[in-house]
Amino acid sequence: MAILTFEQKPINLAPGETLLAALLAAGVILPNSCRAGLCQTCLVQAVEGKVPAAAQQGLPDTLKAQGYLMACVCVPEGPMTIVRAGDMRKRTGVSIRSIDKLSPTVIRLRLEPEEPFSYRAGQFLALEAPDGTLRNYSIASVPEEESFLELHIRLLPNGRMGRLIAEELSCGDRLAISGPFGSCFYEGLDPDQPLILAGTGTGLAPLWGILRDALRRGHRGPVRLYHGALDRGGLYLAEELQRLSASRANFSYHPCIPGETGPGAGDLSAAVINGEPRLATAAFFLCGNPDLVSHLKRTLFLKGAKLDRLRTDAFRPAA
Repeated sequence: MAILTFEQKPINLAPGETLLAALLAAGVILPNSCRAGLCQTCLVQAVEGKVPAAAQQGLPDTLKAQGYLMACVCVPEGPMTIVRAGDMRKRTGVSIRSIDKLSPTVIRLRLEPEEPFSYRAGQFLALEAPDGTLRNYSIASVPEEESFLELHIRLLPNGRMGRLIAEELSCGDRLAISGPFGSCFYEGLDPDQPLILAGTGTGLAPLWGILRDALRRGHRGPVRLYHGALDRGGLYLAEELQRLSASRANFSYHPCIPGETGPGAGDLSAAVINGEPRLATAAFFLCGNPDLVSHLKRTLFLKGAKLDRLRTDAFRPAA
């Protein structure tokens, strides 16, 4: 009985047979070399089913969390659906659940997938509108807590997707998504280390998901979130973050507005660089404006932050 699906086709699998052997026997052309789980040439990705621990031995935690495995040493223990490594361009239909304004320039779009869509909080997806417009957006929802996908979309003067969603689409309309992409998520961190989240504008979207995911998983170290905006109107979700800060002893929220004085004032980069005394032991998530992300990453590294603890998601505008 076939318990393996590869690229939407059933594959016969004999008891004790490896995934690689079954795929090759079925005529699938899959790169491979050592066949001993060392070279990682035969890397594939499981989108459904339990991955045997031996099939992920030696892989980074961020790849393990996304279901990557080595086919040559994977003996499936139950039904699995497999795709080629990084082959996540399969389109999934979604319907609009709600459209809300979070600020004068940011709308919150919640989508209902028509079939299971596996992701980690903080990753991003590609959203395709009915007219073919395609844009990447970070995922702000947490899969263990919410059945919908939440995106925060900035309204730009000439932004096609934002204008389309805000002015032409409504609840029940259908779109398509593909992904997920990116490795900017919580897995692989020490629950006792400081966790620093910093972003500008809708760079808050992935941080909102990562923050709630970390707290849900019982992160014990201090968690600080820095959100930068040009004015008070850009500090969306501020009330939710303030309430969360008041209810969690290890979490604090730091809004940053350049040019102002008093609480919530100041440059975000300076606030992060000058406000974190334990750079060498902290884990950083930097999201949003690409210039700020690049500057912060470089400066933090030169001041002692570990490169493997600096995770970034730079938002580059569509052409």
